Amino acid sequence: MAYTLHLTAADVNAIAFVGSRYGWSSALGNLTEGDNHLSEAQAWDIVDGVNSDMEGGHDPFPLMDWYDSDGLCDKVSALIDSVV
Repeated sequence: MAYTLHLTAADVNAIAFVGSRYGWSSALGNLTEGDNHLSEAQAWDIVDGVNSDMEGGHDPFPLMDWYDSDGLCDKVSALIDSVV
């Protein structure tokens, strides 16, 4: 199964700003502006990255809500919910 994650320039800038500080940003770091067609393995890497950030009861998207101008949080959450 393939997945698609559409990123805007603002989304890509937010990911670059956070860099590799967190699992979610590391998992999204190689994506580009526009439609990113993800394999199931790539989608699971994103799920695993977000889950690693939540270990110990932490928020799922550190720094994302602070820099989230284009709904990146919602986009990644929708992708995670669609991964089977």
